[in-house]
Amino acid sequence: MKIFGERVKSVLKENGKTQKELAAALCVRTSTLCEWLNDHNEPPMQVIVDIALALDVSTDYLLGVKDYD
Repeated sequence: MKIFGERVKSVLKENGKTQKELAAALCVRTSTLCEWLNDHNEPPMQVIVDIALALDVSTDYLLGVKDYD
């Protein structure tokens, strides 16, 4: 899911949010989020949904199914 991490980082930057803020919103450690964003580990399906909701984008966009949200 290499595209996932890149897209989450991009949306965070566009929205002026930090990884620390997203981790707090998801109730996970920043190090755990970093593992997901750097493709060292994959988040559970529900967390992908939670990330999409927190960033106001679709899961299809985050997973690379759609190019635009």
